[in-house]
This record gives sequence, C-alpha cells and structure tokens, in this order.
Amino acid sequence: MHASTNRLFASVLAGLVILVPSAFAMAVVIDFQNLPVPPSGAFNGNPGTLVPGQSVTSPWTSGGVAFANTFGIDSYGGFDYEYWSGFAYSDVVNTTDAAFTNQYASYPGGGFGSSTYAVAYSRDAVVTLPVAATVAGFRIANTTYAALTMKNGDLYGFSAPLPTGGWFATTATGRLGVTTTGTATFYLADLRGATPPGVLSSWSWFDLTSLGTVDRIEFSFDGSDKGSFGLNTPAYFAMDDLTVNAVPEPAALAAVAVATLACGVRRLRSRQRHA
Repeated sequence: MHASTNRLFASVLAGLVILVPSAFAMAVVIDFQNLPVPPSGAFNGNPGTLVPGQSVTSPWTSGGVAFANTFGIDSYGGFDYEYWSGFAYSDVVNTTDAAFTNQYASYPGGGFGSSTYAVAYSRDAVVTLPVAATVAGFRIANTTYAALTMKNGDLYGFSAPLPTGGWFATTATGRLGVTTTGTATFYLADLRGATPPGVLSSWSWFDLTSLGTVDRIEFSFDGSDKGSFGLNTPAYFAMDDLTVNAVPEPAALAAVAVATLACGVRRLRSRQRHA
C-alpha cells in the first residue's frame, strides 16, 4: 500500500478512536431539581384520590429514569393509615426530629448542593433505566430518622442504639433483563473494628461501576439490629446526583464508523485525482 494511503488509514483509525468515545461517553446526572415538591415537603406517591383499602403502584420519573413507588391507605382498629414504599422525593431540612413522621429528611440537611433529593424505603426501592447503561453511582446519606435511631434508639421501643460491632447497610443489585450483573454494598453505619467510621452523617459516594451494564438496580437493606420481624433499623437512605453513563448501541457505533471511513475514502480519492 502506498505510504500516503497508509498515513490516511492511520488517521482514519485515530479518528475512530477519538470520535467514538466522545460521541457516547456523556453522563447524565439526575439531581431531582425538575420535580415539583408539594407544600408538605415530600411526595410519597399519594395521588390524593384513594380511599381505605386502595393502593396504587406507579413509578415517578426524573431524567428519564423511573423510580419505583407504591402508596396505599389501609385500616386497622378503626383507624385509617397511609403507607408507601420504594422512592419518594423531598426538600425537607430537619436534622433533629427522631420521629417516624420525619422519615423524608436527609441527615446532612437537604440535598447534595441542591434542595431536592430522593428517599429510598424498603426492599421495593428499584431504579429502572430507559435503556441499558452503566451507572457510575450516586450521592448517598442517612435519613434523620434512621441516623438518630441508630445513635440513640427509637422513640417507640423497637430499637436500641447500635452497639460496638453493629452495622447497617444497603446493597445494590444490578439486573440486565433476567441476568444479575453484580452487587455493591454501602455501609450507612459501621461500628466494627478498632476505629470504626460510625453512623454516616454526611453525603458520601456510592460507587456502582462494578454492576456493569444494567437496565435495573434493586436495593435491599440489612443490619445487625434484628428482631422477630426482621430488621429493626429503619430501612431508609437518601439519594442525590444519580450518575448514568451512556452506552453506545451497536447500530450507533456502526454509523459513526461508516461515516468516519467514508470521510477517509473521499479524502483518499481526492488525493488520487490530484496526484
């Protein structure tokens, strides 16, 4: 092959190396600031139309990502009560109230550099992506209710302060269709070892790169404080700045490659005509 042709194809390959990653390496950061927070300070899925005995399961979305949510109203002993699970979103700032009614407050106070954030509760906390992608991670924090329960025990006699050796964690499980892609665990409280970090009091980073390419992430909770009915520690965490990395579709990659090679061929023919 002619030297000039060699140089041209080398430049085309270099263009592919540069162009393809730059076309698909963009990350989407979901900070929940687009969500309309109600006057109460939090949205827990309540449509405002249910009567006792009814429930609704309907995810809410932000940045194209769906956050699972179930809300219902039930009755017991002549009293009606509301319940929810999955994800809520909130702009509550309350770092001192240890009651269950303060379940939508992050322990650091507000979001990570912004007002609105999400709150995960129970094993129904599931994030579903619009297309398969890799997820870098997100900012994570305790809720005030969970943190003060772990520090001081709860107000209802179910849970004592976490002792030395105690812990509380959430585990993220990646799914791609029916395939489990991996797991990652974050300790929201860790009192193990000689110099334990203790109960998390600030926003931290939960790295999810080990999950690989996923279309869904399911969260579960576990801890050392358990009773007859399971985990005593309130199963919550706060989330902000969920960062999703784009994954190129094979067709899109092929289109970029073809366009780059076509450009190179046109340059080669132009050179040959003027040689």
